[in-house]
This record gives sequence, structure tokens and C-alpha cells, in this order.
Amino acid sequence: MKKYLKTLSTVSLLILSMTSLSQASGPTGTNPENPSLSRGVRPLGMGNAFVAMPGVDENAFFYNPAAINDYSKTPHFRILSPAFDMSTGIVSLIKDVKDLANTLDSHPSTSDKTDDFNSFVNTHTGEFETAQVRLPLLTVMHKWFAASLLGDSRTTISFRNRTFTNIELFSQNDLGGVIGGAYGFFDDRLQAGVNLKVIHRVSIDQVITVDDIISNSDFNTVIPRKRATGVGVDLGLKGKIPTFDLPILDLLKPTAAFAWQDVGNTRFGNGVANTPQSITLGFGVHPEWNKWQFHIENDFREINQSKSFLNKWNIGAEVMAPRLAKFFQPSVRVGGNQGYLAAGASLDFRFFKLEFATYGQEAGTYSHSKQIRRIAGNISFGL
Repeated sequence: MKKYLKTLSTVSLLILSMTSLSQASGPTGTNPENPSLSRGVRPLGMGNAFVAMPGVDENAFFYNPAAINDYSKTPHFRILSPAFDMSTGIVSLIKDVKDLANTLDSHPSTSDKTDDFNSFVNTHTGEFETAQVRLPLLTVMHKWFAASLLGDSRTTISFRNRTFTNIELFSQNDLGGVIGGAYGFFDDRLQAGVNLKVIHRVSIDQVITVDDIISNSDFNTVIPRKRATGVGVDLGLKGKIPTFDLPILDLLKPTAAFAWQDVGNTRFGNGVANTPQSITLGFGVHPEWNKWQFHIENDFREINQSKSFLNKWNIGAEVMAPRLAKFFQPSVRVGGNQGYLAAGASLDFRFFKLEFATYGQEAGTYSHSKQIRRIAGNISFGL
């Protein structure tokens, strides 16, 4: 046992010592999301706290590749699992942006364009809206390896500058694949894993001003699109905390985990925004009672970033009922994401699963400066 604890602490300290303290963002200053690919609806219902959770579904290895070792030796598949994740005001804002584009293109007069643009921005000043669509085409899970082919598209529109009229537009569209592997040591008391990601990214990271509108006859020309392919790596550790034969610890089944995602920054080139590396520490307990499963998770995310403590704190809990007639299993969740309430639920049938979540996310740099209330859902099919 001493050898196991020494190995876990030594590897963790080594990795922490190799990472930087902060990363720069693009022109719009839009905060990166974590994990950078495939944020799951189930984890979001738990406040996005998931790093030390058991690997029982397709979300686990995106949060921590070490969880791959929890999968069964019988391969499981997920096919066509569309998911959405959006702020509550994004639909009406997208409609207004399209109307603005048509209005600007139809007005040849510089003064008319300026008036239209200023009126639109003044109406929406203070808004921060975002939408995300994820489409894992195929995911396979096995005890020693996992892989996924997926698309992941995220768009954010914000109006945060009250003194300088502009629109901040950020869009990140990824298509690629992830393959990972994991192995357990000391009778699986310590697990280690790695993901390799190959991603083709089309991105927009642009601050649109009045001058941009006036100097271009076509609204679309002020939004340059950049393309590049990048290769990234995720590393993870997960371990069962020794219980020392104490009944309460044997009941709680505590775990601890470490995830280092996008090691050294996932770089793309050609002016495409890089994905900054992110380090997460997680702790959880996983008691069971009469076939009911309980999970309580506490994560400290992006601890290498220059953010306030509350913006790094994610906490969540989940209750999973017993599977009924080997066909249907419901579960409910509650949590806190960066100090904002999160909640979710799942209906897991034999061949498909429905999930829903709502959560708050910090749009500003400091704690509780600007909440985005988001809703997310997905349906997944598989065996």
C-alpha cells in the first residue's frame, strides 16, 4: 500500500511541476470550456464534476482517460448521440443577428449602416449567449481502450463593451477522432490512461466594429474563417483511496483523480486558436445501498489557470435507481458549477438513453460577475 501511495503522489507532483500558471485567450477573451471536447449532459447536471467518477458511460474517458479501465471487457457501442447545450436567449439572438445582416446588406448608405449597427448593439448590450451542438458518430468502450469519432460545434456571441460599440463573435467547430487506452495497477487500485486526439478545426474569433461594417459591402466578409488540424494528448490518473478497514470508508468507497488535458496546449497553427492545457483534481465517494447507487463528486478544474477559486470549483451528486426489469434505469442529479446551481436527470433504456441538464456558467473573469443559464440535452443509441 505504501508503494501505491508513493507512486500516486510522485506522479502527481511531477506533472504539476511541468505545467504553466496561465494561458492566453483569443481576441474576444472567450473563456475555454473544459473538457475541450464532448462535455457530457450527465456531468453537466452534476455541476461538471466528473473526473473521479467510475467509467460506466461514454462521458468518462473525455473527462479522465484513466476511467477507461473501469469499462467491462465486453465492448459497448454508442451510435449517433446528438446533444445540444445552449443559453436560454440564444435562439432569439441568432434570429436578430440574421435580420441585422440582411438589413446591413440592403442599406448602401454609411450613415444608415452605422445607425442600424449601433441600435442593434445597444439593444443587446450586456448579453452573452452561447450554443453548442455535439454529434458523436460512433463511440466504442472496452476495459483497455476507447475511441470516438465526433463533431463538436460551439458558438458564442457577446456584447460586453458599453463604451465601444462592437460584437464579440467566437465559433469553434471541431471534427475528429479520439482514441484512448488505460491500465490498472495494484489490483486496479491505481489506474492510468491516455487519450490521443486528432482534430480539424474551423474557427472564428472576431471583434466586429462599426468600421468593419462600413468598410465592407457584404456582412459575411467581416467574419474571417480559419482552418487547421491539431493533435492533442490527455493524461489521467484515478485511484481508490485506502479505507484501512474502517467501516465508514468501506461504505463510501472514496476515489481521487487527476486529469491533465490538452498537454502542452493543443496547437493548430494558421491563426486558429489553440486549446489551452487544463489540470483538474477530483475527489468522490460512491456508496451503494440495496442496488441504489450514489455518487458525490468534488472537482477543482483548471487549477493551472489564473481564475478565482469559485470559478474553478465544481461539485455534484447523483442518485441512480436500480434497473427495472433489466430494461429501464432512471437517475437524478444536482450540483454547483462555478457557484451556480446545476441539475439533471436521465432515463436509461436498454437500447437508448435520454438526458437533460440545466446549469449556470460564469461569463466573466471574476466570481458571480455574469451568469449564463444554460440547458442541455441528448439522446444516444447503443448496445
